Amino acid sequence: MDADMPYRILIVDDNPNNLVTLKLLINEYINAEVIEAHSGERALKILCEQSVDLILLDIQMGKMDGFEVASYIKKNNKTKDIPIVFLTAAYISEEFKKRGFEIGAVDYITKPIDEYQLINRINVYLKLIEKERNLNILLENKIK
Repeated sequence: MDADMPYRILIVDDNPNNLVTLKLLINEYINAEVIEAHSGERALKILCEQSVDLILLDIQMGKMDGFEVASYIKKNNKTKDIPIVFLTAAYISEEFKKRGFEIGAVDYITKPIDEYQLINRINVYLKLIEKERNLNILLENKIK
């Protein structure tokens, strides 16, 4: 991982315009490497090949919807602890939010996305990730 880019954020959306918009927005405000996936299948392949710190996952996608992708991510030991933030325009009822949280999402943001809310929430998750990394380093040093 590049020292200048301490975090990797995977954005998953089958709409190319959404991918571009999210990537530009994140790059404008956050120092992170943004990885794009245009499908759930592609996202799962990326997660097999590299580590990711945070996932922004659209729910309404073609073959494999976001709920299905998230359940695969949460069943895999390598990826189960990666925070998932669902993004959706359609699935905004309480029943869908409940389903998303049951699968293991940490957050649920509705479209059209309020960019300040999104950036704020991403920053909160990245700070938590940073704290966890620092704790792990402390623990490793104590063990040594």
